[in-house]
Amino acid sequence: MAEQTVADVVGHRKSDELISVPASASVAEAVGVMAAREVGAVLVMTEDRLVAGIFSERDLLTRVVHAGRDPAATPLSLVMTRDVRFVSPGTTTEAALSLMHVLGFRHLLVIDGPRVFGLVSMRDLVYQMITRGEGRFEAAVREAAKGTP
Repeated sequence: MAEQTVADVVGHRKSDELISVPASASVAEAVGVMAAREVGAVLVMTEDRLVAGIFSERDLLTRVVHAGRDPAATPLSLVMTRDVRFVSPGTTTEAALSLMHVLGFRHLLVIDGPRVFGLVSMRDLVYQMITRGEGRFEAAVREAAKGTP
């Protein structure tokens, strides 16, 4: 069986809609979208529909709440993550997870040329690996559980 790719992860979602907010939005507006869509991060897009950054729960905690900023008055562009890392759709889930671990990111943009495929999280990748991983992860968990009282 071929290795799983981030394209497989994006393809198995309930919706292929790209969840994004405009760079001109406030933090409160972005949080409203995140809460309504039950996601931990959103893409921040320019007026030209280019990716300006990512805004995540971690950004909210560290750059807004901890910093004492007012979410309604804080522009998203001030607190979003601008250093957006990305992978191609053909990147394996294991390679993507390794990259996320090494770089300390929990979200990766999936891009093929000019086309944005989506945003994947560590949670998305781990779920894909466990549910479609030919049983090797479940077997490892069962084996480890044998040794516990």
